[in-house]
Amino acid sequence: MMSGARGNSARVLSRSFSSHRLVAKYVALDASRILVPGLIEWDANGRIVALRRARSAQAREALDVAVLPGLVNAHAHLQIDALPAAERRFLPWVGAVMKAREGVTTAAHRRQAKQSMRELLQSGTTAIGEIDSTGNTTAALRTLPMAGRCYREVTGFHLMQREARHLVRERMPDATTSMLPGLSPHAPYSVSPDLMRAAAAATRNLAIHCAEVPEEQQFLRQGTGAFANLLHRLGRMPKDFVAPGCGAVRWLERLGVLRVGTQLVHCQELERGDAGRIAAAGATIAVCPGTIDYFGRTPPPVAQWLRRGIPVALGTDSRASNRGLSMRQELARAAELWPELRLEELFAMATVCGGKALNGPFGSLRRGRRADFVVVPASGSWSETLAGFVRDETPLMAVVLAGVAHRQAARR
Repeated sequence: MMSGARGNSARVLSRSFSSHRLVAKYVALDASRILVPGLIEWDANGRIVALRRARSAQAREALDVAVLPGLVNAHAHLQIDALPAAERRFLPWVGAVMKAREGVTTAAHRRQAKQSMRELLQSGTTAIGEIDSTGNTTAALRTLPMAGRCYREVTGFHLMQREARHLVRERMPDATTSMLPGLSPHAPYSVSPDLMRAAAAATRNLAIHCAEVPEEQQFLRQGTGAFANLLHRLGRMPKDFVAPGCGAVRWLERLGVLRVGTQLVHCQELERGDAGRIAAAGATIAVCPGTIDYFGRTPPPVAQWLRRGIPVALGTDSRASNRGLSMRQELARAAELWPELRLEELFAMATVCGGKALNGPFGSLRRGRRADFVVVPASGSWSETLAGFVRDETPLMAVVLAGVAHRQAARR
């Protein structure tokens, strides 16, 4: 049946999905464990009930396809649309994003989030780390129950203890959707120490933009520069502010938020010793290849981080700093930015490392987990199949979300 599967793939796959059972030439549990051939079964609730090598009789049913874990977009801003005009300088870009969002209605935010989720699903993404700055993502999720974690964003460099605790209580999301809850104290230059501590006290699951640009490190070390000027203009600079006198990672460590469950986003400007601190704390890093390209940044030393044992995940960031929302494209970009990485390492960044970054059961296929996976044509070997997938050279035949297959339309 392998040789004829591609010609009538839609009909054959449809029959497999109807029976909640698929026998494939390859079933990848994760980046390193492959069943050849493999069988996956799931129940009516969309939970995996069986994963095993296909027995001899079952092997004859195997389709000429590969089943892979759905991709994990560890860092996204679903509600942020593309800017009217591209701005490649970071501080002016921040201002442009703030201006573009003025007057945007709740309905428009929800429409944008829905559109972004559909686009990500079509590229094979089944779990998202969403930074929700408005509280509107939850409503969008009811129409398309993506998995992942929804981090409610908090900002306020001027907030002291009482106001900080109040804001965190007000913003802490519940678990009423398919996404797990979390908080995103935006960045060390936009969140006061009291607000950072309040967020950390409310949840173990944090996402923090960290060490993204040199101006951030300058502000934390010296209290001067572009971010100091911005906070003064916004009226958010406390009168008694004293710079902590250290870089972003060390500052987060002092505040007690560098720990398991904390995802640090970007990390372009890490200082000596920072990678060791992140590894020792059990924190994770999310990098966004599209954003690196957009701003023309030097790719950070991901291979070194991985060798230290830091889980490094991939994200799309927002449309304001990316040409589109496709995790297949992010994976292909990652292969170009870090050519020294093996295919398995790149695939792990987009799957199992993403699950670790979100501190949830995402990025690998396991019994009891949601049946979230993608189906692609199988090549002559697993390594060839993986190469085609990582380099975005093979089409997606189906994306399966909680056991429900979503057909591909035209490929881009």
